[in-house]
Amino acid sequence: MKVPLNLIFAAAAFGGWLCGASAHESRQPTALIAPNSDWKFDDDGEADLDWKMPEFNDAHWGTAKSPLGYGERDLNQPFLKKGQLDYYLRHQFTVKDRTAIASLVLRARYDDAFALYLNGHELCRTHPFDGSKVRVREAKKFETFELPATALRNGVNTLAVRLVNVSPDSSDIVWDANLLAGDTLDATPQLISAGKPAKAGKAAKASKGESDASHSIIRGPYLQNATHAAITVRWRTNHPTRGRVDYWQPESEERFFVQEPVPTTEHSVRLSGLQTKGSYRYRIAGSDPSYEFRTLPPAHEPISTRIWIIGDSGTGNDNARAVYQAYREFTAERPTDIWLMLGDNAYSHGTDQQFQDAVFNIYTPLLHNTCLWPAVGNHETYWANKDGNPLTNNQADPYLAIFDMPSQGEAGGVPSGSELYYSFDYGRTHLICLDSQVSDRSQNGPMHQWLKADLAQVSEKDYDWIIAYWHHPPYTHGTHNSDKEKQHFDMRENFLPLLESHGVDLTFGGHSHTYERSILMHGHYGTSDTYDPAIHALDAGDGRADGDGQYRQGLHETHGTIHTVAGSSGKFGAFRAEHLPFMVENLSALASVVVDIEGRALRVTTLGSQGETLDTYTLLKD
Repeated sequence: MKVPLNLIFAAAAFGGWLCGASAHESRQPTALIAPNSDWKFDDDGEADLDWKMPEFNDAHWGTAKSPLGYGERDLNQPFLKKGQLDYYLRHQFTVKDRTAIASLVLRARYDDAFALYLNGHELCRTHPFDGSKVRVREAKKFETFELPATALRNGVNTLAVRLVNVSPDSSDIVWDANLLAGDTLDATPQLISAGKPAKAGKAAKASKGESDASHSIIRGPYLQNATHAAITVRWRTNHPTRGRVDYWQPESEERFFVQEPVPTTEHSVRLSGLQTKGSYRYRIAGSDPSYEFRTLPPAHEPISTRIWIIGDSGTGNDNARAVYQAYREFTAERPTDIWLMLGDNAYSHGTDQQFQDAVFNIYTPLLHNTCLWPAVGNHETYWANKDGNPLTNNQADPYLAIFDMPSQGEAGGVPSGSELYYSFDYGRTHLICLDSQVSDRSQNGPMHQWLKADLAQVSEKDYDWIIAYWHHPPYTHGTHNSDKEKQHFDMRENFLPLLESHGVDLTFGGHSHTYERSILMHGHYGTSDTYDPAIHALDAGDGRADGDGQYRQGLHETHGTIHTVAGSSGKFGAFRAEHLPFMVENLSALASVVVDIEGRALRVTTLGSQGETLDTYTLLKD
């Protein structure tokens, strides 16, 4: 069977074959969608919400038999309306027993490009649709596409097509297709190489993870933008290749894969349609090891949670390694649920190579198995100053190119529209990442307006904890002084009142290469000389059961917050001012922070680089 060069196995959970099918006698494929079938169409140029989903009601769409379109001879009427870039098509068909169908074959004659979806899961596309120009194509002959059958369901199925014109003023557009079902499929999926189907033997080797000597992984894999039903796997290779991720649930015999549309060295594969709170194994095709990832738990579900927090860790040296090793020994077999970086993740200029040295060469295997949720620091912007270009000043382009953040609210919270600040949910904990370096920090700015909307949807009914983090902490007298630097002023005066009024429990920042941790406090937004313990201190103790007692929200008229400076995960320095009067701990030491949540009890442990406990406290809610 011919598999064309432009066949693209899509980034969707069912974008792969069901492996392990037994070979048996092949029969003539039968038609699921016959030639000259009726297709529903929408030719207004705009996609209706959920148009590709089976539940979408397309009764208001037009209907025409294939071949359909405009500008060509032998097309059925009504013709599609001219002048659009995108057209949307649907056809429904019925399957009695999906297990009897091991393969799908699409025969399509099209002009100029398309993406194909089965029951909402993308199966293939003929163009990446990433902003690059669509090539002109004439629908002169049928092409054959071999597709996975795993997205089929018993009963009614919906095949949806996004048909794309090379330009709105194109002289023609055509869609003519039929879909076939066969009851046999070679048990070994083909791998596409240089536009030709691989031989069965070669495919078998690749599917077992035997490496291709011409393509080596030089970064990753690492996990990004985890949600309840999706996750992104990223990695880098030394030569362009069409990357592929094989994945499966350990207890299941089903195997899926997603393959990239075009060869690249920067690989990013989105796996979607996953099980909520699911555990999966995955492997980069052509490599030996497999790793694990977990999707997020259901929103608002109580769940045991471990968070690891590091700040200013980007030294890429033995200090950072020691902090990481101390945490690995501490957590042992307990998986890390959430991993936060507080900025200055790659010294000294935040270049791509410095990220390689400070992140990807240090934090394996955690990168393979745990999604990283970073904040941007000032050193992420210094790369732009190396060439003195004013157009790139104060930008964080390498950082943004390396990481994928949930700017569209896909992991919970309100869409921010920016990868520099975002929020996400983990069970009954809401986490907020702010940007104290690049974005507008005013009360009228987009970030402040987004935060107001995001916090408005966080209720005590649905959430137990709110944790916010950014680079420049509201209070520090360490290697930086929050009484004298504008970023600290802005975050303290403009953002802290909003956070506290909506019940934020903890804030974390870096920037100062010290460890400082406050009492339970509220309402202090000025410089340190304006602090009044009679007004601002809710519980001036140390928060320890064997000390002054655990902190407890609800004992006071106002909600309290604990503020932590944790900017010594890669280096530490001396304090440059007297200790702030509301800080319980003031340490010049290498450290990282572990937050453990069990229901309405939150325990914080600060680890030194030798595994010693530097600080602990507990915060309870009735």
